[in-house]
Amino acid sequence: MAAISPTVMSPSTAAKTGPRWKWPLVWLALLVIGLMAPRVITSGYYLGVMISIMTLGIAAVGIGFLMHQCGFVMFGVAAFIGLPAYLVGIATNYGMGLHGAVLAALAGSTVFAALVGALVVRARPLPFSMLTLALAQMLKSAATLQSMRPITSGDDGMTMTFKGTFMGLSQSQLAKNDAFWPIALIALALALLIAWKAATSRFGQVLRATQANEERMRFSGFDTYLPRLLAFILACFLVSISGVLIALHSAFASPELLDFATGGNALIAMLIGGAANVLGPLLGALLYTVAQDYFGSTGYLELLTGIAIVVMIWVFPKGAMGLVLALWTRITRGGKA
Repeated sequence: MAAISPTVMSPSTAAKTGPRWKWPLVWLALLVIGLMAPRVITSGYYLGVMISIMTLGIAAVGIGFLMHQCGFVMFGVAAFIGLPAYLVGIATNYGMGLHGAVLAALAGSTVFAALVGALVVRARPLPFSMLTLALAQMLKSAATLQSMRPITSGDDGMTMTFKGTFMGLSQSQLAKNDAFWPIALIALALALLIAWKAATSRFGQVLRATQANEERMRFSGFDTYLPRLLAFILACFLVSISGVLIALHSAFASPELLDFATGGNALIAMLIGGAANVLGPLLGALLYTVAQDYFGSTGYLELLTGIAIVVMIWVFPKGAMGLVLALWTRITRGGKA
């Protein structure tokens, strides 16, 4: 049992830098400030862009957590964006209330992740990526089957009719950016907090140690299968929050949500921002969304996006957050000197 190095199993660096109680207070303060944003940003367009950043950021945080802790890159991210969105629509269209539909969608997506994860986390990283991609394509094909049309509406997509309210908001209010803003922001804050707590806990340390040397961990008496399975389930749960938000805000689910391009956006955002820090994928989502908006106005969206991604990953291999942390370290060390 003592074979594992003390460095790996010691408390995280973040925990040593200051009292743990400070971070929840900072988190809460930022959340309160964020909730006031609609009073400052009166443009519905910009609020909509920021909501898109948050939903994309939540998905990117989920796959970033899995990549950093386990070394697994999930190509089939769209499976856990589109599936909960469809589950919300199916539940509400069959008479379930919104709160129950959201819980059912998250629970159903999480159970599905557990069943799938029990098989795919046994694979090596490259087969894992391809298996999750095949999973997303399988769900997309299933959603467009003629026999499934009465349930999923096939290629036309599913229009949802909500019964009741969600957190006091009706369907028409959920479609408004200023009214939906607090829901998206609270969901983002919870996703970041869950990912951060998991990464800085002993659970995260075991995952990183397993990624570094799985054979040594086994010889030391650690179970390397169950922690990776739990990490996969947690990552898929976080991604599922993004799918639920999309369903609540748009009241629509289409096969495009299960397409590789949908998951590819989250994957690219995570790579741009960097996965070593929980805020990296969120920063990547911000940069990617803003860049897409600007590149689209030029008429050369795909060309400029491809060039920007290659340059970004080449120049900043640790992502944009890696650059931010490096600059911050240089500034703080310079100040001490």
